[in-house]
Amino acid sequence: MGENNLQSKKRFRSIDVTRGIVVLLAIFVSALPGGGYEYLRHAYWYGVTVTDLIFPAFLTVYGIGLAIAYRNGVKWKNLIRRTIMLIVYGLLFNLIASWSLDLQTLRYTGVLQLFAVTGLGVVIISRIFKSWKWAMVSGLIIATIYTTVLVITSTSCEGGIPRTSCNLSGVVDSMIFGENHVYAQGERGFDPEGIFSVFSAMSNVLFGYAIGMVIHNRKKIMPKLIMSGIGLVLLSFVFQQFIDFNKRLWSPSFALLASGILITLLAIMFFLIDNNNKNKKKGTFNRGLIWYLESIGRNSFLIYFGKMVVFIIFGKLVITLFETQGTLSELLFNLLNKYLPFPHLFYSLFFIVIWSLIAIVLHAKKKYIRA
Repeated sequence: MGENNLQSKKRFRSIDVTRGIVVLLAIFVSALPGGGYEYLRHAYWYGVTVTDLIFPAFLTVYGIGLAIAYRNGVKWKNLIRRTIMLIVYGLLFNLIASWSLDLQTLRYTGVLQLFAVTGLGVVIISRIFKSWKWAMVSGLIIATIYTTVLVITSTSCEGGIPRTSCNLSGVVDSMIFGENHVYAQGERGFDPEGIFSVFSAMSNVLFGYAIGMVIHNRKKIMPKLIMSGIGLVLLSFVFQQFIDFNKRLWSPSFALLASGILITLLAIMFFLIDNNNKNKKKGTFNRGLIWYLESIGRNSFLIYFGKMVVFIIFGKLVITLFETQGTLSELLFNLLNKYLPFPHLFYSLFFIVIWSLIAIVLHAKKKYIRA
């Protein structure tokens, strides 16, 4: 597709499709019942799995959206209101997750809170620079500073590296919030969405913001996407030499790897969907697949966080069905296990079908729920 045609496009579908792929993967791995498919679980401490990459990848796409949303300026009153509401929603979600109204053990940190703080922080930082390169550099500076802090504060730990029993998050988050108000009441020794995780998460959002600026400027998009994606992946292995990939601590090497992979995926989708002059000649199946993934991506916020609430309810709500008592999750899994092979797989596919139907209906009606 020529530069002039790109200039005339109002929306790049590849962004929504990429976001849709991430959300579909999130549904699948989040829904998997216990037992089996251990390679799709979060890494215990050091190491990285596909599941580990999902949240920072989603934050990177979030950054892309911020750059496009605030390209013509910021309405600060709306931004502050949105930030406050995300924090409130996050606290309410934590109440649901704990399945208790006990405020003495309410977790203050969380996924939505991380979205709120990083979004506000990146928008403030973005007012300083006007170039996508500076957005990228800002993310790298934050990653470098955080790596340095982790290295210095871990010298007294076994092997000179952070451990579950010896890390910055386990000390600072518990000190500020109190052990009863952090992840697992401090028993795990870290908080994956704690204070210091914000820095690496902000790097993810900044990398996405840089890509959003590239796409909005509509100049040499493909080369910049490829360079950024591959560049971040390569740099992640440089940062890994200091602190290994670690989702629990959100190590900078892990943040760079996740954003690099996401941006590379976006580059592929952009080439196939928005930068391909044969796009209009694609077959019905391809157009349908793109439309379907786009439907997921356009309502990603609803689905990404909605599925978390649904999974909590399924795992906590106990009912009696056909004289058998159990949680909704247990009853559904037992039913699938009785009649189908690979019950774990079909359990996840069940939720993918449900959320897909919701997304398709909303997309057909052009109804989109945003944060």
